[in-house]
Amino acid sequence: MFRVFAVCLIGALVSLVSVNCTLDDTIAELTSQLAHLAKTCSPKAVSEMRLRTFHADPDARCNDGSPAGYYFRRSHGSKRWLVYLEGGGFCSSLSSCQERMRNTSMLMSSKAWSPTKIGIGILSTDPQENPSWWNATHVFVPYCSSDAWSGNASRGEFSFLGTRILDKVFDDLLLRGLYNAKHLLIAGSSAGGIGVILNLDRIAKRIQASGSTVQVRGLADSGWYLIGDHRPLTRRCLRRGVNNCPPPLAIVQGIRFWGGIVPEDCARRYPSEKWKCYFGEYVYKTDDKSPKHSPLFVFQWLYDVVQLVWTAFGTFTIPRELGELTIDPQKLLSNGTKLRESFNRSGGLQCAVFAPSCLSHTILTRNDWLTVKVAGKNLNDALEDWYQYPDPSSATCTPLIENSCNYPQCSETCPTPDFSSTSTGSHNSPRSP
Repeated sequence: MFRVFAVCLIGALVSLVSVNCTLDDTIAELTSQLAHLAKTCSPKAVSEMRLRTFHADPDARCNDGSPAGYYFRRSHGSKRWLVYLEGGGFCSSLSSCQERMRNTSMLMSSKAWSPTKIGIGILSTDPQENPSWWNATHVFVPYCSSDAWSGNASRGEFSFLGTRILDKVFDDLLLRGLYNAKHLLIAGSSAGGIGVILNLDRIAKRIQASGSTVQVRGLADSGWYLIGDHRPLTRRCLRRGVNNCPPPLAIVQGIRFWGGIVPEDCARRYPSEKWKCYFGEYVYKTDDKSPKHSPLFVFQWLYDVVQLVWTAFGTFTIPRELGELTIDPQKLLSNGTKLRESFNRSGGLQCAVFAPSCLSHTILTRNDWLTVKVAGKNLNDALEDWYQYPDPSSATCTPLIENSCNYPQCSETCPTPDFSSTSTGSHNSPRSP
């Protein structure tokens, strides 16, 4: 028995060689982690997130009425929590939601969810793959509301309750240890990134009202979209829904359909155009009456493929083959320029942007998320630097926005574009075991 314990403890110690401990880890926390790893002696048991669903709560339901929920892996002794919001596009009319249910029911129902998941990327428990957040408590919130995490209504056969689902998730997590945590990072990719932008301040205020002193920050991955040209809703858009509505028309229709809830300050500044609040620039383009935001870090590819398709074709449908994606070169290059300008117009993001000049979509749940670099730093390095600033809006630091070259894939660290695994607003989710 002692021999087994010793082998497990040695394995646990070896796994810590590459750990980054700058996020206020303490000896007590790491000791507790080692003890738990040695006691468990099962890599799968340590890395699995287990599903918890809200069977008895009518306010926490997926589109089809099945119970929403979250995957949970408690890290014993750690004071850091990472809550990740899944992405996956949205639907904005009855017909488009019916089509979505036929084609991607896993994004509208919990009936086929697996009992466990194993995280990858920033949700990995491997210190080499995830140097700073490997030993945080991990929470993965599956996306099944099709409303960019903003809905508060039911329409016929479908419910759009993204806002209520998040309220229930965080209320439940407070009871499971979040209340006593020191750091909470709310992250999300694509539609999940939009969800972070929309809900960060509201959730932080809700947690603060509970009496918890946890420091809340957000990380939006591939959710900072450009607004583009605004035109009146067309009959085709109204009738057939999101895949036939260029942005922001799909959002104009969506916020009505979902009963969408947006940040209070943004709604105050755009009372008759609340749909603008789904675009990060308008949330962070504040005035002298605006309250201080919770710190937000933005990761955005300068040539995000979803944004490019929106801009070029006025649709959310991404060609499956790279050869089908033909975009005017000037439109392509102007996207990167406009994105840089949108960051400059937004307050409080001075040291909270990482924008590589690459053609891709999402990064956080990729096992190669550390390979992409800007100015010699990867995203984990940038997040580490961000956490070292008491005031993340300090003008003494600079954002990591690729400026050494101004065309797609100009960096040797860019990933190879892969459209076969990219769908509208989706990303590589943590895998089921």
